[in-house]
Amino acid sequence: MSGQHSRKAPHMTCAECQHRLQEYLDGGMSKPESMRVFLHLRDCNGCAEEMARLEQLVSLLEVLPEREPPADFDAKVLAAVPYDSYKAMAGLRQARVPVFLEKESLPAWVRSRSVRLSGASLAAIALAGQFTGILPSWSLMGLVGLAPEVTVALQGLGRRLVVAVKGTEA
Repeated sequence: MSGQHSRKAPHMTCAECQHRLQEYLDGGMSKPESMRVFLHLRDCNGCAEEMARLEQLVSLLEVLPEREPPADFDAKVLAAVPYDSYKAMAGLRQARVPVFLEKESLPAWVRSRSVRLSGASLAAIALAGQFTGILPSWSLMGLVGLAPEVTVALQGLGRRLVVAVKGTEA
């Protein structure tokens, strides 16, 4: 299990191989990934032994007789769950919004009142200059100045929409 092999193809380390053995055994890998594991197992005695142990364990588990759970199994599990704890976690089960709609996903400087106020002031000056004809080239600056305020407003609107939609689905 040295993890080093002489193959020029994309090699797999022993740790990576052993992490993927169950998936390989279950047949849940893509063909290229399965081939990488196969090639590693062919070249690495340590990983091949680990695979053999896993195959032996699976074959032993397959011969065990099936057992039905007791008739009162569900009731016992539900009785073991403390209702008070479930009620106390009600806040965790409330409508969630995607991470990008959480206030904290925007950088603090974008959310800061001073940046938003400065941007709105810049936009107002640019707009006034545009209407009076004094500052015609500043129209782009007005849009840039409004960017933080518009970003925060759109995020808030998106958050309210998602909560409203999830609230009506519940």
